[in-house]
Amino acid sequence: MQAGVLGVVDGDFDVVDSFSDSVTDGDRELARRLEIRGVFSLPSGEMAFAGRAAEEYLRERETHAIEDGEIEVREDPRVGTRYTEFVGVPGEFVVVGSGDGEFAFDLVSADTNTDVERATLDLDGFFTAHGSARPWQAGFYGAGDDPVTGVVHGSDLRNEYDLDGMLADSNLNQVGLTYEYDGEDVKMTASRSGYVELYRPQTFGREDYLEYLREEVLSHVE
Repeated sequence: MQAGVLGVVDGDFDVVDSFSDSVTDGDRELARRLEIRGVFSLPSGEMAFAGRAAEEYLRERETHAIEDGEIEVREDPRVGTRYTEFVGVPGEFVVVGSGDGEFAFDLVSADTNTDVERATLDLDGFFTAHGSARPWQAGFYGAGDDPVTGVVHGSDLRNEYDLDGMLADSNLNQVGLTYEYDGEDVKMTASRSGYVELYRPQTFGREDYLEYLREEVLSHVE
């Protein structure tokens, strides 16, 4: 796993256990399941965990029928199932595969009696902290009187655009950097809404990805 949405833990726990339960939506009972499928160590020696989660939910489906000479339009609720894989470090953070897997934060919270919330990242601070990095992607949203909005790509945006000028009246909501980390050439991207992906090195596994998040990203959570 080299990409996912970061959720930060408010509270403390040492262990996450597998469990099943259900919730009620109207007259429907919907199942939920959290499964821990492995415990492993990070390069720093910290313990980490990996697992998967699924939950049933009601999705509305429009159906049509002709009754008594009239067309009837109805909402027909059907049960669907969401699924995600996740990894995390006990008492610190959890990462799910995509935004659709954010429900797993609630399941981890329920099992550990903590609160796991999707992270908001201070990308301006992250960008400033990596002043020697080569930016290849930048997304902006307005903050001043004449803000820049949009996304730009390139090989080295410091040379191709006036990034300092853009940031004077805007903030970053996406950033992609290439730089050296722990002796490796890293190419990464992150969004303000907590998504972080490592494109390089491809040899990085889930242990390296989690270590990268602990060392490089967590300090920039708002």
